[in-house]
Amino acid sequence: MNEPAIKKALKAEEIFLKRDKERYLYEMREKALHDHVSAISSAKEEGLEEGLRKGRVEANCETVVRLLAMGLSVAEVSAGTGLPIEEVEKLKQN
Repeated sequence: MNEPAIKKALKAEEIFLKRDKERYLYEMREKALHDHVSAISSAKEEGLEEGLRKGRVEANCETVVRLLAMGLSVAEVSAGTGLPIEEVEKLKQN
């Protein structure tokens, strides 16, 4: 630690940490930054989960249409996909 720049930085940090108001403001800023990063991460997770859910629903609908086109009955398609009969009938009409 013979480097003058490092000594100067450590001295500045020591002075800074002794000042309550400045330390408080610094800590609040750091907390805000951490909260922001956490919120973005959470939003990304929620978006990914929503996208996966929509993808599964879309794939299930496509499966229903294919099974109906193969000649399976509404009841058979309902049993095979786990969708209610009413939902299969709606997809059949579209």
